Amino acid sequence: MNSEDRSWHEKEEFWKDNPFPKEMIERAEEEVDKLIELADLSGNIKVLDLCCGVGRHSIELAKRGYDVTGVDLTEHYLEKAKDRAEEENLDIEFIRDDMREFKIEKEFDLVVNLFTSFGYFEDEKENMKVLENVYYSLKPKGKFILDVMGKEIIARIFQEKDWNKIEDGFKLFERSIEKDWSWLNNRRIRITEGKVKEYNVSHWLYSAEELKNMLKEVGFDSINVYGSYGGRPYDKEANRLIVVGVK
Repeated sequence: MNSEDRSWHEKEEFWKDNPFPKEMIERAEEEVDKLIELADLSGNIKVLDLCCGVGRHSIELAKRGYDVTGVDLTEHYLEKAKDRAEEENLDIEFIRDDMREFKIEKEFDLVVNLFTSFGYFEDEKENMKVLENVYYSLKPKGKFILDVMGKEIIARIFQEKDWNKIEDGFKLFERSIEKDWSWLNNRRIRITEGKVKEYNVSHWLYSAEELKNMLKEVGFDSINVYGSYGGRPYDKEANRLIVVGVK
């Protein structure tokens, strides 16, 4: 498959052009502390960080003594994750795989999918396949934490156009909502050193109720929704949509 045939999230060059900001990596320590409390973790826990990116949450989970596996499709990010784990002397298994394919029967106590790493596939059956794989990979009573920017939040803060300055240039954004408020198109233009690169980043938008129903459909039992990593209610002041499902 050549580059033009691949979706934005399958292109290594997109992720190379969009490095994780330093402040996001630094924020991972606090986020993991809150996630551990939210998931009520104790004992010898085996964790899958699905779409682990540069490993910012995998690293913090491993620091706390958990047995961590990180899975991502982006080789560029995985190399950064492996390098940092080695620097920190942490034993983390990083695997390059597609979340539509990766599954190990009853292997994990906790699966996390964080920072809007879900809903990338235009065919909804493929997004459901991801949830089925997660359910299959969890041990009985295992927990799944899904973190996205909920549809309700997007509706509250939506901006059609904006821009921001980056270290070596500028990023411009042009957004549109499609498919009856279920699909976000985000045209990103990066201008650096006289060079212009453009990507069209698109994904599904989900409400809390829609995600709860999707998790129920694949078999999750108890499902709770929160509006932050700290467990605040999912209300008009929520900044994230956090769904916690129990197998």
